[in-house]
Amino acid sequence: MLAWTGVVYRGEVVRNPQSTFPGWQLVILLFLLPAFNAAAGAQTQPSSEPDQLDAATVRSMLKRIAELEAEVKDLKAAKTEQAAGDNAVTKPAHPQDFYAAANPDVTISNPQILEGRRGIQFRGFGDVDFQAGKSASNGFQLGIFNLLMTSRLSDNVGFLGELVMDVDSNGMFQVQPERALLSYTPNDYFHANLGRYHTGIGYYNNAYHHGAAFLQTATGRPLLFAFDDQGGVLPIHKIGLSLTGRIPSGALGLSYIAEVGFGPSSHMGMGMSGSNQMMTVTDDNNGRAFNLGFIARPLPWHPVQFGFDFYHADRTPMGMPSFSENIYAGHFLYLAPSFEFLNEAALIRHSSAMMGTFNTLGFYSQLSRKWHAWRPFVRYNYLNAPQMEPIFTTTGRQNGPSGGLRYEVNESVALKLQFDHLDRRGLSAVNVATMQTSFVF
Repeated sequence: MLAWTGVVYRGEVVRNPQSTFPGWQLVILLFLLPAFNAAAGAQTQPSSEPDQLDAATVRSMLKRIAELEAEVKDLKAAKTEQAAGDNAVTKPAHPQDFYAAANPDVTISNPQILEGRRGIQFRGFGDVDFQAGKSASNGFQLGIFNLLMTSRLSDNVGFLGELVMDVDSNGMFQVQPERALLSYTPNDYFHANLGRYHTGIGYYNNAYHHGAAFLQTATGRPLLFAFDDQGGVLPIHKIGLSLTGRIPSGALGLSYIAEVGFGPSSHMGMGMSGSNQMMTVTDDNNGRAFNLGFIARPLPWHPVQFGFDFYHADRTPMGMPSFSENIYAGHFLYLAPSFEFLNEAALIRHSSAMMGTFNTLGFYSQLSRKWHAWRPFVRYNYLNAPQMEPIFTTTGRQNGPSGGLRYEVNESVALKLQFDHLDRRGLSAVNVATMQTSFVF
């Protein structure tokens, strides 16, 4: 066995007189020394990769990420606005959307739609009809041509104007501002509208306005909700203040309507009949008309809606004593995208100390079912005013069924075919077939 007095380390001999190594141990040590040297060199050599990124590069990357996030947010907002706008115009209001039902074509109540919409926005509605039956006006007729104008004035303030051009009972064209509203909507619990509005009595009057021939299922409105300048019995229009909003009520889903404005005019000779109520610059007396209503949508039955309204006004027909007018109206409906079942009724009481009380009852029921682009429908109308009614002098009793078929050509055009049968007290029955082309643009 050989004995060594030193160890070779990094080219130098280190003397250790007390250490001796066997030969095979020395050989192993000589092979391991280069590996130890390489590891030590790797530990002492600086890293070729930087430990931290340059600060300017980090700031640039963060700025670019913020820009991309802003672009994505803008694209999402634009998509939401477009979808909401299409739904507001091309689809009837559903009962779960109370403010859409109250103003289905009013975009001023939806901040998402109004965001970024400064200036005035236009929408148009129209229809062309062909009627045949026991009538002196058989043939083509131009229906209502409607221009709807909306404008966002600030985050919570907007304006709505509805200009209607149609043909009066004398065959002459007339232009009327049917609605002109300044709206203030700070939250879901308080919406204020000041100006000329459609009263909140029932459901139909605020779900389908003048230009709603395309939106509504049938070719026309139920008898109960005929426009007041066409012999209707309900006060369709008012000038004044209208308040609407939600009531915190949990699963009941309550909402309220409170309105005050000019009462209707009862003067004879102003239109089709003595029931004309379109005079809105004066009143029969100093009393103001008001309406108070409540709507409920229980959450377990989402498409279901029911409500009740109470309306009061004082009326003084020319040459007659004053009457107190009280209207009690209720509605129940089931309204889903492919199925609708509408039911509304109203009792109109005219009371006078000298002439007694007169009760006029009206209701309608409508049922329809949609299959793809086709929607068949049926409706029954009933309206009965007493023979000696001092204000509804030409209403009488009218009742009968209607039925038809609606076909949606696309999102902007609809074709309808409808047949109406109407029985009248003291007069012969009326049968009318109507073909209608309605559109929105």
